Amino acid sequence: MPENQEPNDKDYEISRQLRSLNRRVERLEDTQLTGRELNRGFDKIYEEIDHLEDKFDLLQSEFNTFRNEINQKLDTILKHITGIN
Repeated sequence: MPENQEPNDKDYEISRQLRSLNRRVERLEDTQLTGRELNRGFDKIYEEIDHLEDKFDLLQSEFNTFRNEINQKLDTILKHITGIN
């Protein structure tokens, strides 16, 4: 009888190891991103970077306009103070 029980024990151990391996593979698969999901994530990041660059460009343009206006006003004030045209 022990001879018959030994293959069953081996079968049980192999089956147990396969179930354990299967659970580990399923957990790994559940945590992996697909290529499509990864691309969508990067696309969103690039869109946000483009949006921030647009905002920065607008702020820089507004600053340049403001600086030019201030410089013109300062030039006018200095011309009046010094009498130089």
